[in-house]
Amino acid sequence: MILIYTHKITPRLRFVVRHLFRRIMGANAELTDSVDDFVKHAGPKLTYARQPLQSEFFIRSNELLFDRNIEPQDIHWRDWEGVPCFFELDARSSIPFDVFAASFFLLSRYEEYLPHQKDDLGRFRAIESILSDRQGAMKRPLVDLWALKLKEALVEAFPGIGFKDREYKVNVILTAISAHKYSYRSVSRHIFESFIDLGKLRFTALSARFKTVILGHKDPYDNYLELHQPLGEMGVQLFPFFQYSRYDVNDRNVSWSKSKYGFFLKHINDYLEIGYLRSRLALEDVGLFKLELKKMQQLLHRPLHKVVLSEHRTLLPDAYQELVQEEVKEDFSMGYADVIGFRAATCTPFPFYDLGLEVEQPLRVYPICVSHEALRPLDVETVEKQLITIANEVKAVKGTFCLQLSNKYIQKMGIHSITRFVKAVV
Repeated sequence: MILIYTHKITPRLRFVVRHLFRRIMGANAELTDSVDDFVKHAGPKLTYARQPLQSEFFIRSNELLFDRNIEPQDIHWRDWEGVPCFFELDARSSIPFDVFAASFFLLSRYEEYLPHQKDDLGRFRAIESILSDRQGAMKRPLVDLWALKLKEALVEAFPGIGFKDREYKVNVILTAISAHKYSYRSVSRHIFESFIDLGKLRFTALSARFKTVILGHKDPYDNYLELHQPLGEMGVQLFPFFQYSRYDVNDRNVSWSKSKYGFFLKHINDYLEIGYLRSRLALEDVGLFKLELKKMQQLLHRPLHKVVLSEHRTLLPDAYQELVQEEVKEDFSMGYADVIGFRAATCTPFPFYDLGLEVEQPLRVYPICVSHEALRPLDVETVEKQLITIANEVKAVKGTFCLQLSNKYIQKMGIHSITRFVKAVV
């Protein structure tokens, strides 16, 4: 066990120590504010305070983890053996920056609580992040890199110290805002959409609609089980998410009033554990969110623990607080819709830290590093190169690579291309 002495144990410090040591390094670390216990400890130990106690491994503490306020921080970047970092420390420290405070700043999404300019959907923009000011920093899991460099420093200081290894994983997050392109729609909707296709001379779409609705061909978007098999053979887990809501101009899914759509969801759930995709309207109406979630759970006869927020609208802390209140356990929305990179600078799932309440919540956040929105304008070769580049960053720290795709994007690219992309990053 690694013992860490600090002058004050806070929820912020406890949260970041757990993430760095237990989840990333695979080590057991405990905090203490007792000088006597620290001095008596015979195993590896370090001090996180303003001053070292003796000549032990020492990291000079920043006030961020001992404060309860949320205020702008003085961020100055420096280089640590090829890895960018901030919150620089003086020569007395065993490493050149406060790894705990810097990691907490990024993991808690501290900068999203500060004043910033939002996009048209009210989301935090990637260009507003401090990571966008540092060349390539957003495309590197900095928190994981820092943890492993700290691990190297600790091994050098304490030869024989034990750490558990972890395995690289790949998850594919499939979001189905519109579960089908043509199936289960009303006659009036088919007529209306057909006239739109005709007016825009989209004869291929008209033909596909006729084949699906009249001839009974498979819907173009119904690629869930077809994708599940090759991914399973590669050891990749597929997480499909579906809306279960009213039809709306912003949520053009099949309405929950269509019983055949409910039967379809039950069928998919027999093969895959499906999750709930929170609709755009439900993001604006908490009561509707609770109703959608309840009705989908009643349909499937089980609690739904996995959620994706439509359009990456992770508006902190409200969106996550609402998930916690409904006992949702896992979120797959922490990423940027149109930018490839790590929003929270980690590729390791972590609990949501609520800065408003100063508490670690029982909601596990899965960082998304690539979304179909960012890949949409790219050709096949460019997509593959981009995915391999960022996957290599995740492999280097043996983290979890989460790729988010829509069924619309899968239909556009084809199962063969999607399988090729996934195979390239496994």
